[in-house]
Amino acid sequence: MMPPPHTTTLALLGGEPTTSRLPDPRPRPPTEEDLALVTAMLRRGEGAYVGDEGQVRELETEFGRLVGARHALAVNSGTSALYSAFFGIGLEPGDEVLAPTYTFLATVMPLFAVNAVPVLADVDERTGNLDPADLERHLTPRTRAVVVTHLNGVPADMPALTAFARRHRLAVVEDCSQAHGAICAGKHVGSYGDAAAFSLQAKKTVSAGTGGILLTDDQRVHERAVMLGHFLDRAEQAVTSDEYARFAGTGFGHNLRMHPVGAALARGSLRALPETLRHRKANYDLLDQLLTGIPGLRPPARAPYMDALGYYSYQPLYVPEELGGLSAELFVRAAVAEGVPLSRPRSAPLHCQPVFTDRGWHSGTFTPHAGAGRGYRHYHPKEFPGSLRYLERALRLPVYSTDIRDHVERWAQALAKVAAGAHVLRAHESR
Repeated sequence: MMPPPHTTTLALLGGEPTTSRLPDPRPRPPTEEDLALVTAMLRRGEGAYVGDEGQVRELETEFGRLVGARHALAVNSGTSALYSAFFGIGLEPGDEVLAPTYTFLATVMPLFAVNAVPVLADVDERTGNLDPADLERHLTPRTRAVVVTHLNGVPADMPALTAFARRHRLAVVEDCSQAHGAICAGKHVGSYGDAAAFSLQAKKTVSAGTGGILLTDDQRVHERAVMLGHFLDRAEQAVTSDEYARFAGTGFGHNLRMHPVGAALARGSLRALPETLRHRKANYDLLDQLLTGIPGLRPPARAPYMDALGYYSYQPLYVPEELGGLSAELFVRAAVAEGVPLSRPRSAPLHCQPVFTDRGWHSGTFTPHAGAGRGYRHYHPKEFPGSLRYLERALRLPVYSTDIRDHVERWAQALAKVAAGAHVLRAHESR
C-alpha cells in the first residue's frame, strides 16, 4: 500500500527526520560451524594447497553444481578469475573484445594483461547492462569475444547477447561478480558463456574474504586457466591434453590460488545464499511496490528474462522532470536527512576514464605493449549516451540480508515526503 506523503517540514530544512538510519550492512559473519571448521584446519596445518584438494576442491564442486558448470577453478580474486577467463578463451595480441562502458574496472582491465583490445559499447539506460542493440556497430574483423556484466545482480539480456555472439562466432565471458544466485531465462548466470567469473570479495553475497572462482564447460579453457595460475601439482592433475600436458610442471609461473581458509568461509556463505536472497527479495519487492506511486522515482527496471536477481545493490531511477527539475544531488541530500541511506553511483563510465581518454596510456611509456597499430581507441565523454543517461538517473540503496521491511516502509514514507516537498527544495536550491 502506498504510504501517504508527509507535508511536515523537511529534515534538511530543520524538520524532524522520518526515520532513524540503519547501520550500514555488513558481510555475513562466520558462524560457529565456520569457525570450528577453520580452527580444525589450522590445527592440522591445512594452511595451503598445491593440488586439487581440501576445502578448495569442495568449494569448486559446490559452486559448479549450483551454476551447472563442468569445471570450476577457485582463485585469489574476481579480477584473477576474469584474467583467467580471458587467457583461457585463447585471446591473442590485438584481438578485440566488446565490453560495456559502464562496469567495474576489473571487467575490462585484465584484457590489457593478455594484450587484447577492449572495445567499449553502450549500456541500456534502464539497467546499466550491456545493450545488445549497440554491439553490431563496434564489430571489426578482429573482434573475438564479448564480456558481459550482470550489474548490481540484475541479469543482462543473455538470450539476445548470446544470439549475437553465436551469429558472429564470438566467445562470451560473463562477469557475474555481483550476481550470485541470479537466474536469466531459466538458467543461472554464469552458465551462458564460454567462461564466467565470480568475485568472492568481502562485500559479495558469497564471500571468501577475498577470492574468486572461474566456471566453464570447456576443457581447453579450464586447462589454460589452470596453466596460468596453478603450476606444479594442480596443473599436473588437471592438464591432460596433448596440447598442454608437457608444460604442466611449470605452467606460466603465476600463483593465483585461493587460501584454504577463504574457501572454507566461502562454503559457509554459499550454503547461506538461498536464505540471504530470500530476505533481500522480500525487502526489495516491497520497496518496488512502494516506489511505484512516488513522483520522481521508478523502481529498478525489470524484464521477463530476469527470473531471479542477485540483489547486490538496489538502484531505483530518478526522474527529475516529474519534480520540476530538482537536482538528483539535492533530492539525495534531503532523503539522507530524513534517515534514508540513499546515495548515487560514484564510478564514471570507462570511456570517461584516463585509460580510454589519455593517449599516454597506450604510447608505450606506461603499458608493456605499445598501442600503435593495435587498434586502441580513445573515446569522447559523450560518446555513449545510454551510460550517461543511466548514471544521471541511477540512485542507490544498500541491501540487507535480514528482514527490514518495517524500515523499507519508512524509507518509502521519507521519499514520498521529499518528493512532496520538491517545490520547497527547488526554491532553496535557487537561492
